[in-house]
Amino acid sequence: MKTLPLIAAALASAAPATGATLDDDRWHHRLLIVFAPDRASEPLRVQQRSVAAATAAFAERDLRVIEVIGDRVQGTGETAAALRTRFAVRPPAFRALLVGKDGRVAIDSAAPLATPRLVGTIDAMPMRRQEMARTGRPAATRR
Repeated sequence: MKTLPLIAAALASAAPATGATLDDDRWHHRLLIVFAPDRASEPLRVQQRSVAAATAAFAERDLRVIEVIGDRVQGTGETAAALRTRFAVRPPAFRALLVGKDGRVAIDSAAPLATPRLVGTIDAMPMRRQEMARTGRPAATRR
């Protein structure tokens, strides 16, 4: 499928690798951590399409995407086993987690997370409200 390289490129741009661990991202980035058994997982594909369509909104909200697909990890130097242990994810489950800048899990879902839910949850976070007040930018219009 030709759209997969495009989605991978969008994920890479939405998730600049800055820290070797999730703890390195604390107070700097929010994280969308997606766990899937393999690349053929339909929930993974749905989540990737959602991410690809929202790169600007995610960048504005300092949201990085980390994928844990099987034993491979993209977006952090941590291992798949370490991330599964940290977030209590048993393979072959699909899970999508939104982690705030403070390191707390704000959403834990067994289904792909829609962009409006992610953006709405982030924009309701106290730290995001402070960021918007500092920059004078209102929250994105919710649909």
